[in-house]
Amino acid sequence: MKKKGCFSWLVGIALVVLLVAGGLLGYAYFKVKGTADSIHEPIAGREKSELRNKAVDIENKDAVSVALFGVDSNATRLAEGDHGRTDTIILLSINPDNKKTVMVSIPRDTYSEIVGHNTREKIAHAYAYGGAKMAVDSIEKLMNVPIDYYAAVNMDGLQELIDTVGGVDVVSNATFTAHGQNFVKGQSVHLDGEKAMVFIRSRKEDGAGNDFGRQERQQIVIQGLAHKLLSAESVTNFDGILKTASKNVITDMTFSDLTSLQSGYSKTLNNVEKYQLEGTGQIMDDGLWYFLADENKKQQISDVYKENLK
Repeated sequence: MKKKGCFSWLVGIALVVLLVAGGLLGYAYFKVKGTADSIHEPIAGREKSELRNKAVDIENKDAVSVALFGVDSNATRLAEGDHGRTDTIILLSINPDNKKTVMVSIPRDTYSEIVGHNTREKIAHAYAYGGAKMAVDSIEKLMNVPIDYYAAVNMDGLQELIDTVGGVDVVSNATFTAHGQNFVKGQSVHLDGEKAMVFIRSRKEDGAGNDFGRQERQQIVIQGLAHKLLSAESVTNFDGILKTASKNVITDMTFSDLTSLQSGYSKTLNNVEKYQLEGTGQIMDDGLWYFLADENKKQQISDVYKENLK
């Protein structure tokens, strides 16, 4: 499935630092750098993807591949070493030369080899078992595409950030009711953090559209969030945004990487191709339900993704 649009909800969270970095000097610069340093968490011993001949250089404006994770954890659990499972997995192939981004959503229930764990199970479990390293290795195996960087955010952080910016305005993609909240397809609605979580987590309710509808709503929310973060009023929420990011985001991108990404890759936001893996659901021998990706269609998506890295 292919769509045009903006980055997923994870982009706005994982790159919140760079969204406010441009144009800020002096005190603000050091605040941003301090936050970027605090969320920097590289994968030990990993200098590049094994599917790359050499490491990419964001400062040189190389095309890059980024894995974005939405984690069902919170700041306390993360501090205690509980990685949590990845509710959302999105790959981004970002090419500043052709000013294009290819985005691929991977269902959390996708049946996959968990590299380093010697099992085949839901891809969402990889992050819980071995953090970013196991998740990145397993996704590279599943999709046969290189991953150069990762960024992860916990769900509490998303809710807190939406409240920090004063909520977001979106247009619902479906008509459904969840947890006492009513949404009507085509109608605009203002979401505070709590209501936004209902909106993007709903999938089983009548009309919600299952996982495909849920993933689309995540994209809708980040569009509203990105508008708020890029607006002049976000400057008044500067400290709050940085505080939220420092508690809830981790990435192996450095401060230099983030600022170079903001300055050299921003035009790729205007040309984003979105894909979702297609396939079927099946209960396997362990009695659990899995999403089985269609191998031919998965290969087609992988080819498009890698082509954008050239």
